[in-house]
Amino acid sequence: MTHQKHLKDVIRARMARTGESYVTARRQILNSGDPPSTEVAGASKFQHFPGNVPIAAALRIVLANAGVKAPHTGRPFSEPMTFGIGGGIGAGAFAFHYQKENWSSFFIAGRHLWQDDLAWLKGACDRFGVAPLIRESSSPVAAEKAMNELLTEGPTIAWVDKATLPYYGMPAWCSGGGYHVLVVYGVKGSSVVVGDLTDQPIDVPIGDLRAARARIKKQKNRLLSISGPGRAIDLKSAIRDGLKACAQGLVKGRMRNFTLDAFRDWAERLHGSKSKDSWDALFPPGPNLRRGLCSINEFIDHWGTGGGLMRPLMGEFLDEACAALGDARMKSLGERYAGLGREWSALAEAALPEEVPALREARGLVKRKSELFLSDGPEGDEERRAVCQRLDAPRPAKTEPFPLSDKEAGDLRRRLKAMALSLCESEERAQKDLLRLVE
Repeated sequence: MTHQKHLKDVIRARMARTGESYVTARRQILNSGDPPSTEVAGASKFQHFPGNVPIAAALRIVLANAGVKAPHTGRPFSEPMTFGIGGGIGAGAFAFHYQKENWSSFFIAGRHLWQDDLAWLKGACDRFGVAPLIRESSSPVAAEKAMNELLTEGPTIAWVDKATLPYYGMPAWCSGGGYHVLVVYGVKGSSVVVGDLTDQPIDVPIGDLRAARARIKKQKNRLLSISGPGRAIDLKSAIRDGLKACAQGLVKGRMRNFTLDAFRDWAERLHGSKSKDSWDALFPPGPNLRRGLCSINEFIDHWGTGGGLMRPLMGEFLDEACAALGDARMKSLGERYAGLGREWSALAEAALPEEVPALREARGLVKRKSELFLSDGPEGDEERRAVCQRLDAPRPAKTEPFPLSDKEAGDLRRRLKAMALSLCESEERAQKDLLRLVE
């Protein structure tokens, strides 16, 4: 707990000095050095690394604990380098509407292969020169046995439904849709010690982890571990292969929703569109628009992105790759992605305008929920549940009308559309330059 509070104090000191958001300041602090090893009673000594992006943080942990070192530093790979070699950024956007319930939701993604964690990990492990061991089971007993066996060799990555984990405080309707990975370190009495982006490991009751692993049936209680450092990594090839996967993945997918086209389609539908999926139709003023605006803010800046839809993390990867390989083009492109990250964060902030009290409150709640999860751990469970309930609460028109008129809501969506279209053009130009790096 001392380390946890110290890290939080350091983050707040940086925020006061730089004016950065909590998530941005935290990302910068985490990338500036390695946290200490942590020892858990009843388990082997391990290194826990707080993180920003779940899958990159999880892979970084298992690589470090297997003895894999970065050849350019002699230390465990950084999260930006793990993220970039794994494929870096991606794109995706989906809007859903359930007519009977008159309920709409929106999701935006920014990671390579965001829809397939297993494919991401297989590709990343190949580039890092390690062989993944994957275990699956439809039987809870066999699933727990497999986990215990793998833990004798070191930490293992587990697929879970985050909505089933009590420390997220998510509403019941999210159950089964919280696709997520984390690291299991070991068993301690009636609890399992996990690493899940947070400043410190978390103790989770065995029954809760068992339920979270089994909730999403197609994940089949999946686990992934690696044994030993594997073959010597060719850093230049690993970086180039990660960049190539990234550049191609941004424009090639099984449907438009999995490429940069998804961003442009979403931008066009924000205002003035005749599409059946337009925001005029799916997100009219009221609970649906409030939910949509909160989703823009949360999925860009807080939902396991490290801020700015992962673009700043991509910039940090390119900056480190430049230092390792001496390719100045990487540094220049990294600066552009850092700028794109700032623009994405500006869009996230604009979705919940400061000058509208009710939306300003929602913005604060989203930020507070993120901070409570990352840095307060179990101590923040009660407040986190209250924040989640407040965000999820319906806003009945008779008691608390939506704070924007139809015209004001339209004007807000028009402004967001202009910002999003500008981002689309910048993203498309950056992708072409990214591809030139590896051609």
